[in-house]
Amino acid sequence: MDRPLKHSQKGELNRACLATHRFSLEDGPRGYDMFRHETDGCVRAVFAP
Repeated sequence: MDRPLKHSQKGELNRACLATHRFSLEDGPRGYDMFRHETDGCVRAVFAP
């Protein structure tokens, strides 16, 4: 994890490719269901406040 983190901090890593879907915490149940069933290609979900 050290190398990817250093590249990310330097702006050398496109973090947009690390998540396929983004959800608010309020959308957590729906987002988890999409992730669990890979609905709409959801394979890496990010939940943020």
